[in-house]
Amino acid sequence: MKEEKPDAMAEVALTRGVEVLPSINSNSSLSKLEKNKTAGGGSPVKSVEPPKGSPKKRKMLRFTGVPRARPDVSPTRSLKPLHNERINGLAAAKKSTNRILDRADHFKTVTHTKKELALLYQHKVIWEQEYMHLQYMEDRLQREIYNHLTIYGQLGSDGQLLLADNINFILEIEEEKAFFRENVVDPLWYIREDLREWVRQHEGLRPLPDSAKMQHYQIQKEVKELWTGYKEIAEDLIKEQRDLEQQVKEALPPYVAEEKQIAKGVPPEFHELYCPDPQLKENLIAELTRLDDSYSNRLRDLDRNCDRQACPGGWNDHDAAVFEHILEQYPADLPDRRVLCFDRLKRTFPHKTLGQLMSYETWYQNNRFHKDRRKKCLDDWARERWSWLLRAVTEVSQAQQSHAGHQLSRDEALRQKFKCEVLRQRVEQWRKEKENERLQHAEMEAQRKLALKVVQQRQAAKEEYRRELARQRLAAYYEERLRFQKESEEALQRRMEDARKVTKERSKHDKERVRYRTELFYANQKERRERMLKLREEEKARQQRLDQLRKQVQVKTD
Repeated sequence: MKEEKPDAMAEVALTRGVEVLPSINSNSSLSKLEKNKTAGGGSPVKSVEPPKGSPKKRKMLRFTGVPRARPDVSPTRSLKPLHNERINGLAAAKKSTNRILDRADHFKTVTHTKKELALLYQHKVIWEQEYMHLQYMEDRLQREIYNHLTIYGQLGSDGQLLLADNINFILEIEEEKAFFRENVVDPLWYIREDLREWVRQHEGLRPLPDSAKMQHYQIQKEVKELWTGYKEIAEDLIKEQRDLEQQVKEALPPYVAEEKQIAKGVPPEFHELYCPDPQLKENLIAELTRLDDSYSNRLRDLDRNCDRQACPGGWNDHDAAVFEHILEQYPADLPDRRVLCFDRLKRTFPHKTLGQLMSYETWYQNNRFHKDRRKKCLDDWARERWSWLLRAVTEVSQAQQSHAGHQLSRDEALRQKFKCEVLRQRVEQWRKEKENERLQHAEMEAQRKLALKVVQQRQAAKEEYRRELARQRLAAYYEERLRFQKESEEALQRRMEDARKVTKERSKHDKERVRYRTELFYANQKERRERMLKLREEEKARQQRLDQLRKQVQVKTD
């Protein structure tokens, strides 16, 4: 059988124009293959022997150049079969990958939404605190205005007239506010409520009927016209606000100036003082000049360092004020303050990029630091000038007192003493004003901290109440579960007890039934035995009668 297989393969190979390369272990196939070739047509064919030590032990086919006779084969046989399992596996893998990507996108969306809600909640808390602070400041300023008007109205007829004019002006402002609220603000809220009601009524209608579409078109038109009118009103209000701010700046320049100005040189009060020692006066003036030059150089250096950093473009006064107000709302000790600030800034200035906001923040911080240093330098300068003036007045007074009996008359000494007293009173008044300002600032800060503490206590109380309510609910839930479990166990015990009783009664009934069936069986068996005995006796009696009859009718033959 091993030699017949190579012969058959050789014949098939000759008919198809290919040569069979025999295996190394096949010895008889070469001779048989040459015989078949010479008998088939005599075409010379080169036989190729496999190299020695080749790992291919099977028979190999090689093209020999002989034209093949193509058998009649259907077209579907020449096509490669589809690997459906492989294709289905790839499709399933792609589908699972898409599902994983969809889950990842959904998780990313949910995470982004939660983060956005957390940021909005923190912004809301900060704005509530700022709103309380602004409301407190508004009430405080109104009380101060009323107190000043009341005090000024008690000074005389002019003060009463001014008080009446201011009260009339305040009443006019209140009337204008009420008129604006009634004719501009309230209609907007009414329209908002009507639109919500209309949307709620037509929320489930898909598609909308023609009447609803016409109403929707009319509503869009009315809202567009209303929005245009409100935009014009807002622009007019902004323009009026800017005009009023400009008028205030022009009318009260020293009160709206960013920093106070210090007059250089020797004060006129010092020139009016009589100094008996000219050298002392020159030394004091030289000391004041050196003091002014020192602080002037320090201010010049600060301004030079500040001028090196140019302000980023694209920021007007209103945007700068809003930027500064947003940064002031968030306390310095707030966790993640920078993240919250930039999130709020990106929401407030959507047309600004993150780089523009960061560059302006850097410039603003540097500028604020420069202003603080400049303000401190000016305060130190003013304090040093006042100290110099007090020291100069003291030294001049001492010099005057030492030379009063020789060079000055009594009236001149009194006049100089009066001037010194006036200067001393001014200094004392300045000190009192500064102390009052410091106390007011401390009081404002304490009230602000108190209001913030009250808000935090309310939030803590709400959170504690929520947690206590959750604990109570959890305890009630646990008690309900324990009660339900106990009732279930009791019901199970009752059912088991009932089952035991039923089983016991059933076993008793079964025993009685078995006993009854046994007695009935024995009774039936006894009755059947008696019946059988009776039948046997009847049969025996019948046989006896038959025997008697046979004996009576028996034929006797001789």
